[in-house]
Amino acid sequence: MATSGRQKRWQYLCGVAALLLPASAIAQQQTPPDASPQDPAAVAEQDGDRSTDIVVTGSRSQQARSNVDTPAPVDVVNAEQLTETGQVEVSQMINFVAPSFNSAKQTIANGTDHIDPATLRGLGPDQTLLLLNGKRQHTTALVNVNSTVGRGSVGYDLNAIPAAAVERIEVLRDGAAAQYGSDAIAGVINVGLKRRDNGVEWRNQAGITKQGDGRILQSSVNAGFKLGDAGFLNATLSVIDRGFTDRSGTYNNTVYLAPLPATRFPGYSFSVPLTAAEQTRQAQDEAIVQQRRFDRRNMIVGNSAAQTYSGFVNMGAPLGDWEGYGFGGWTHRNGRAAGFYRYPNNARTSNLSLFPDGYLPFIETGIDDYTVAGGVRRGGRGEWVIDVSSKFGGNQITFDVDNSINASLGNATPTHFYAGKLTFQQFTNNADLSKAYDGLFGTRTFNVALGAELRFDRYAIGAGQPESYLDYNPPGTPAAQVKASGVQVFGGFRPDNVVSEGRRAIGVYLDLESDITDRLLVSTAVRYENYSDFGGNVSGKLVGRYKLTEALALRGGINRGFRAPSLHQRFFSSVSTQFITVNGVNQQREVTTVRNDSEIARRLGVPSLKPETSWSYSAGATLSLGRALNVTADLYQIDIKDRIVISGRFSNTIPALATFFAGTNVTEAQFFTNAIDTRTRGLDVVATSMHDLMDGKLTASLALNLNKTEIQGGVRTPPQLAGFGETLLNREERGRIEVNQPRSKIIGTLIYEVGPWLARIAATRFGEITTVAPQLPEQDQTFSPKVVTDISFAYRFTEAVELQVGANNFFDVYPDRVRDPRLTNDGTVPYSRFATQFGFNGASYYAALNFKF
Repeated sequence: MATSGRQKRWQYLCGVAALLLPASAIAQQQTPPDASPQDPAAVAEQDGDRSTDIVVTGSRSQQARSNVDTPAPVDVVNAEQLTETGQVEVSQMINFVAPSFNSAKQTIANGTDHIDPATLRGLGPDQTLLLLNGKRQHTTALVNVNSTVGRGSVGYDLNAIPAAAVERIEVLRDGAAAQYGSDAIAGVINVGLKRRDNGVEWRNQAGITKQGDGRILQSSVNAGFKLGDAGFLNATLSVIDRGFTDRSGTYNNTVYLAPLPATRFPGYSFSVPLTAAEQTRQAQDEAIVQQRRFDRRNMIVGNSAAQTYSGFVNMGAPLGDWEGYGFGGWTHRNGRAAGFYRYPNNARTSNLSLFPDGYLPFIETGIDDYTVAGGVRRGGRGEWVIDVSSKFGGNQITFDVDNSINASLGNATPTHFYAGKLTFQQFTNNADLSKAYDGLFGTRTFNVALGAELRFDRYAIGAGQPESYLDYNPPGTPAAQVKASGVQVFGGFRPDNVVSEGRRAIGVYLDLESDITDRLLVSTAVRYENYSDFGGNVSGKLVGRYKLTEALALRGGINRGFRAPSLHQRFFSSVSTQFITVNGVNQQREVTTVRNDSEIARRLGVPSLKPETSWSYSAGATLSLGRALNVTADLYQIDIKDRIVISGRFSNTIPALATFFAGTNVTEAQFFTNAIDTRTRGLDVVATSMHDLMDGKLTASLALNLNKTEIQGGVRTPPQLAGFGETLLNREERGRIEVNQPRSKIIGTLIYEVGPWLARIAATRFGEITTVAPQLPEQDQTFSPKVVTDISFAYRFTEAVELQVGANNFFDVYPDRVRDPRLTNDGTVPYSRFATQFGFNGASYYAALNFKF
């Protein structure tokens, strides 16, 4: 999309403003997720100073500490800041307030169209731990196997938590496996639910893009109730209806007659002029297109459509000398996403009787995410604080395919298919004890925490209906006449994919934290975990902070962490249709993802998966000048050994590999393996500033993240695959790990409040990214940095009624278009679907009407 000179100047000015702003409003004080009457954050809430933030994530100490006093960096985002972004889903809200966090919606990526991959510090989605009210949250049932960010990983569905239920979010940007266990390599995200015990908040929002699609209708109700004299119950209901966005291009190849060669594009070095016969075929095909009124804008490239329904509860009440608490919720999401169009000139996938003009298949998902947790705790400062809890949660995804066929069935094929389901469940039990001592061993404070965790995980795959995966071609059908088997776009899970596997994990930890003097804070932890499927692991942590003055402090630390291979990575298998780049051209392939313990994996010499282990180092400084200015700056390095990746595709057409495929029905296989080591280095800077200005209050903000991930050494290749290291991890997959995510992200914000008015402008600069082609270096493309500007205004008519209007991506900024036409699927996909900085929807506008009673 063309950008005018005026727009470019505005974008440049906004980018400069983002760099010059003296602060980032990453947090205002709110009650933390698990605040009890003795919780330090609950006490500190009374001070009313919003320039610093009391933090509970990353420490089990009962000592109240602000985010500039902690030995590790933590961003704190409250509910008001989340809603001010104008977004309605939690992952996108965080994306536009926390620079170390990235999450962009994917397109034409099967299940990943429906669950957004989210990353921290440029690492994988599965290298960040998600907590809900301080308790480990379950992952999704989905493993990302398509060509997107996070390929081969299993992440969390942040959008399963309704924004209306969220009190605040803490983002710990430091390794914390010694405290919380597996996955906390890049950091920890703790989502705290609301604890309000009175009143009702009813929020309504409607929005649409500048192009007139992607409608958003959202309505939520949050209500608080007292339970007895000192208890509370907070409940949330939320509904979101989201429509498709479509930024597809015009199909420019033949529709009904044989396709033209991929080298037909004039003006490119690879171009070859069409022959006279090909020109004639092109003209004949166009005549048929005109006669049948075929629409060359036949794809849907953009956000999927979804309807999301959520109900969440958070509660607590005294039980004699104990306090009982519970929380949980259920979210159901119906999703619908388009795949690639199947054109009538492809004899293998077409059925001209049912779809004479071809067809656009849709993947429909039903996602259920559920959590129920309960526990009791007792004790206060100077006493042993005891917290015992259990939490059960799960994620289930059912897949249907609509407007598609099993071509091998001929006219007997259905056009709607049940393709199977994925399920993941987790049952976690914790016992935690802590005690704060004053003056022990001559220290100012000394906190001891210890505990144990018993966790059970279960992963399952359910088969689809037979027509979704079976081959109905009659025996002996000539190869040229064989029709594609299984349903097009998403082949159903087969009986040999069906699995139900579980494991048990036991962990114990010891955590010590002490203000040794008024200036020196030291914290250390050690944790041992044992998994029933691969054995044990020890993690450790040592962090500290030293105050040079009351305003200036230095901090740093070292962590040894780990991430257990997910059950998904051990036991997932499927046959899927993937559009991949072969010899510079997008091609359709049937690819089998084989289990790590499968016969073919053993033949290829693939070892059993083992944990990823990490060493991370940080060093930083904090400056606290009250409301006027608070700054934190932290350097970090994260070394990960035995990182799990999903391999490239090994084919039985390669003579040296043919014997490994003999006796199987697999033609192309990919698998999970501990193949590489990586090193990530970066810098986080966060600053906040508040000033009184003309009877109002101005909050200025600046936050940035710089990161760079590199693969260290070679690829671990089994002896059976000697010489195939480039296939196991080709240059495309290297690029996905190293350069597919922004290496820099800067967020600058100005908020001005005066009387009933609030005005907000935020500029987010997404750094460059690069897509790396699997075979042809000339197809590599670097996408330039972009600045996305959000503007909103709010007016409070009364204490009970507020109107907010705004524009996200006000200047209608799009990422660069794909340069090589061979990668655009004949013009239909003009923006990269392999990597994206912020999506490609352009500007959107919204209005919200909110009521408080």
